[in-house]
Amino acid sequence: MTTMELNAELFRQLSIIAEDESLRRKAVKAVTRLGKEEILKGIDAGLKEMVERKHSGNKAKTLEELINEL
Repeated sequence: MTTMELNAELFRQLSIIAEDESLRRKAVKAVTRLGKEEILKGIDAGLKEMVERKHSGNKAKTLEELINEL
């Protein structure tokens, strides 16, 4: 599916959801859950990286190095 097709499908689904209060509530919960899942995945990846660095002998990054990466 192309980006344009994906956007069109997203807006089509949102127009259906917008007309039904029950669906709106479910959509909000689903989007909130997705956001939380992404945050948890990021934390998990960071913790795994810390463990790998510790076992490989590499030193942890400084706060300044982390900020520069962002």
